[in-house]
Amino acid sequence: MFSLPLGLLWGQLLVSSAVPTPPRAAPVAAPNDNRTTVVGTVPAVALTLVEALWKPEGGQGPALNVWAMTSSDSLPVVPSPLIRMARGRTLQLRLTNTLRDTIDVHGLRATREANDVVVLLPGESRTISVTYGRSGQFLYWGGRHGQSFDDRGWEEGQLTGAIVVDDPQQPRGGDRVFVVTESFKFEEVAGRREVVSQLAVNGLSWPHTEPLRYAMGDSVHWRWLNGATIPHPMHLHGFYYRVSAMTTLAAETRTPPARQPLVVTQYLPPGNTMQMAFLPTEPGNWVFHCHFAQHVNGVSTADTVYRDAERRMAYTLEGRHMSGLVMGLTVTSPEPTPERAATRHLRLFMDKKSTPFTHGGEGVAFALADSTGAVAQNGFRVPAPVLLLKRGERVAITLVNRLPQATSVHWHGLEIESYPDGVPHVSGRDGKLLHPIPAGDSLTVNFAPPRSGTFMYHSHFSEASQMNGGMYGAILVLDDPARYSPATDHLFVIGGGGIPAVPLGTASPWGLVNGRTSPPPVSMKVGERHRFRFASIHPDWEVRVTLGTLTQAMAWTPVAKDGAELPAVLRTPVPATWMGGPGETADFEVTPSRPGDYLLQVRTESSGWSIVIPVTVKAVGPR
Repeated sequence: MFSLPLGLLWGQLLVSSAVPTPPRAAPVAAPNDNRTTVVGTVPAVALTLVEALWKPEGGQGPALNVWAMTSSDSLPVVPSPLIRMARGRTLQLRLTNTLRDTIDVHGLRATREANDVVVLLPGESRTISVTYGRSGQFLYWGGRHGQSFDDRGWEEGQLTGAIVVDDPQQPRGGDRVFVVTESFKFEEVAGRREVVSQLAVNGLSWPHTEPLRYAMGDSVHWRWLNGATIPHPMHLHGFYYRVSAMTTLAAETRTPPARQPLVVTQYLPPGNTMQMAFLPTEPGNWVFHCHFAQHVNGVSTADTVYRDAERRMAYTLEGRHMSGLVMGLTVTSPEPTPERAATRHLRLFMDKKSTPFTHGGEGVAFALADSTGAVAQNGFRVPAPVLLLKRGERVAITLVNRLPQATSVHWHGLEIESYPDGVPHVSGRDGKLLHPIPAGDSLTVNFAPPRSGTFMYHSHFSEASQMNGGMYGAILVLDDPARYSPATDHLFVIGGGGIPAVPLGTASPWGLVNGRTSPPPVSMKVGERHRFRFASIHPDWEVRVTLGTLTQAMAWTPVAKDGAELPAVLRTPVPATWMGGPGETADFEVTPSRPGDYLLQVRTESSGWSIVIPVTVKAVGPR
């Protein structure tokens, strides 16, 4: 299991103490691991809405004042009680509101219709009869009267639970249910409006989330329900997974096996749910987490108490680098991990960026040493140098840290051993755990990428600052790197453009494509096949990419997602547009059919920034 330093745990405790502790009269809500349904042999359930104390950092952590639900005469739980039963059964639900506000409870009938709401006045009790006619997973949630799902705030954010309706013709199996919840509000701090946010999975926040344990080769089935009002690109280290169903608050989409791509990151919007499965094939410790940096490293649990740079730096040096929306899993095997010798050796340095960003801010960057071990003058640039690796060839990479603070490097999407995976205090097995690379120190990791594709590498320590500051780059794993031709194989790395000097919880205002706000144009010829590779690694933004004119998209053919080839049925021409969250890569083939001037546009999904790259398609003259 995981061995976590005392500093990591202590840092977590400090966060929520920034939020005033409520009176101790309210009952303490227990974390709900969603292993047990409240539906017994008699299909009748009583749910009561109460004020409660919530301790997302465990029993010894600080308490937050929220609203929660109890079932029957039990204590309140966060998230709300799991309702799980077979399709076609009828359930009697008695609801009681002990709160001082009128509350709307949505989704209890699992119809995904707007009128699926029960209104409860203060002190009111109501009984409804529900027959669940569709299998799947559903969110039910409560809010003040008239509130939408996205408008919920601090107290009501934990009035969120899961309904799972099983197909009686299929075995239930050993799937697990995970509900993401959030309490969110703004506070005035020193004249600034700053975010206070608490994210949790099944009522707890990392490193206090439930440790999961599987044997190598187990078939793992999870149901994830995003009860937060913000999206989460969910990234699994070490393994690919498949998503068999995605739902919104209004509809469900089931994907047959032949159309399920392999992914390492799946974007999960607010109110959406997904069913996923994977096969752990490598022993050791791994994590599954949101890839928005502030949801795992900053505002969402811990750093709200550290509002000045000096204290924030001290906090980082304690060894704490992740918090919030993270789950840890240990994969066991009786066989030891063998020592393997590398046939290729690289030296990768980390230091301050050689030149400031265009807005004047300093950055951090990688530089690859040449054959003599030296780094070229002005060699620390953003993004990091592209690592061209050969599939199956074992490479040893010595990471040399010239930064004034500790760091670590994650090889994003690669199916490698646990120790080099790059998560400090977690990666490794059997007591041999990877630690951060201290300032002025180095570490050598080695691995053999088993799959050709587009991957990434980036800092996995103090990600909100180090990744925004420039510590990210692309990895191209190829069968024959010598045949790589950037003239027809185009790589676009979408990432951060500087450490934002903005209040916590505010996204960085800067973005770059291949290190620039105005990248050079792309030149193509009619009938010539090109490959476009996109690596989305900005820690704060999801982006929309389009290729075409201002009024009409060109066509391209998707060929890979997160480095894995897409199923043949998905490799068909589609309009040239793609939405990518942090931690996703996508490959497309483009064969222009007519000459002209086009635009490759990269813009944030919400108001933020936009970058345009000119694309010129030339006609082919007579031979």
